Order: sequence, then C-alpha cells, then structure tokens
Amino acid sequence: MTRSFLISVAFALFVVGCEKKPAPEAAASSTPTPPPAATPAATAATAAVADDLLSTEEDFEEEAEREITVKNIEAELDKLEKEIQ
Repeated sequence: MTRSFLISVAFALFVVGCEKKPAPEAAASSTPTPPPAATPAATAATAAVADDLLSTEEDFEEEAEREITVKNIEAELDKLEKEIQ
C-alpha cells in the first residue's frame, strides 16, 4: 500500500514538474503584434552599408605587397606571430 502511494506521488510530482508553462510574453500580450514589414530598398541599403564596413583580403593586398619584401619577410612573419599570441 505504501509503495503504490509513493509511486503515485512521484508520478504526480513528475507530471506537475514537467508541465509546459506559457512564455511570459505570451501571457502579457493577448493579441500578437505582427513584425514591421521590411522594404526591399531598406534591406538593400542596410546590406550595402554592412558590406562597406567589412574588411576583406583585397583591402590589404596592395599594402602588404608594398611593405613585405624578400629582405624583411622573416621579420614581418615574426611580428605577425607576436600579434597573434
């Protein structure tokens, strides 16, 4: 009798503990608001700005060709390794 009681109590606690609770945002807002629609022009402008801010390999290629020569390649490599560490 005690064993079946303990099993039923454990099962009840398991069910209550694993019950899915609603998200706080869903409980606070009764009607969901749709996200603002993005216009293609605004999205393209944002993408263009982001692309300009990113540095790529081509941005540094000319500078590296001017600064790194056969004579100073070992020194430049050592300098880069120190920067990384």
